Amino acid sequence: MAESLDVKFHVFDLEFQAYKEQSGKLGSFTIFKSCIRKINDEKTENRRFIIIDRHESRDKAESRKLFISSAAYSHKDKMFKCKINLLRDKAPSFLDKEKLTISSNINLRNKELVETTNFYVDMDKNNFPTIICEYNNLGPKISDIEFYFRTISSRKHLFISKACKAKIHMEKSVEHVLESMQDIFRFKFKAKPENLPSLYRNIDDAFISNMQSLGNTVDPKSIRVDLSFKDQSGKNLTSSTNHKMMSTSKKILNAVLNNTKVIEDIDDFFIEYEDSDGNSNDFSLIRGKVFLECDCPLKDGKKGLLDTKFLFEEINSKYLDYKSSK
Repeated sequence: MAESLDVKFHVFDLEFQAYKEQSGKLGSFTIFKSCIRKINDEKTENRRFIIIDRHESRDKAESRKLFISSAAYSHKDKMFKCKINLLRDKAPSFLDKEKLTISSNINLRNKELVETTNFYVDMDKNNFPTIICEYNNLGPKISDIEFYFRTISSRKHLFISKACKAKIHMEKSVEHVLESMQDIFRFKFKAKPENLPSLYRNIDDAFISNMQSLGNTVDPKSIRVDLSFKDQSGKNLTSSTNHKMMSTSKKILNAVLNNTKVIEDIDDFFIEYEDSDGNSNDFSLIRGKVFLECDCPLKDGKKGLLDTKFLFEEINSKYLDYKSSK
């Protein structure tokens, strides 16, 4: 069995928007600290977690119940060290290696299964609280953290913020690509069929609805589209601007700016484009995200559990390097 795991972290800013009458008094740092205080007070005084179901308003949808179980401040690092958890509706199966049987009939008694995502919050004031978030395919994502703090700060709890937006750090900003893009030479897009309805609601483009139709026709596990507008020699196939592909690309990029979940629903988005200086350029939405990586050892005698002290120290060191290079 592996003695360590490769762990990736993404970086994003969390921007709150206070209600108009409080806009001059409450900034994003103050609102965030108020949310953390509410979470910790509920745990210490009432001995309960604040559980928020992101899918509560959806009919017949699997629940997505989230709660923050830990939010401790490190004065030395000027950071909150936090854990956000996702309660699982479906029990996993377990392998009995001696009997070679697989079963989900495990008596958990009063316990529930959770998936945990570690995240750290830089409170060394820049513009907004910066969150360094572990990538956990099965656990809470960036959009879950955004939703959780949006709900805690809203009228449902603290009534101090009317909006909360996560802005993911990219190697090349989406805004820059939108401003400079003049033509499209190549377009690649990949998504799972089950994510296409959500993508269509957020992007509202015929390209996505056509992918939905294809998915409904042949029932694939994923759909990948790779379009080239150059011939084999690299020469453009059309002399005029590809307005249709430009429109679709801009809708996708604007949707990414407006809704954090869009970037999580897309498996791949890549474009080669001509910029405003007439140069050929490219942009990858997924591979273009800033990420920090750590080979983290597992705890001795604790099967599959990360050494979280080592993890924080390594990722914090890499984050400080990234921060100083900006």
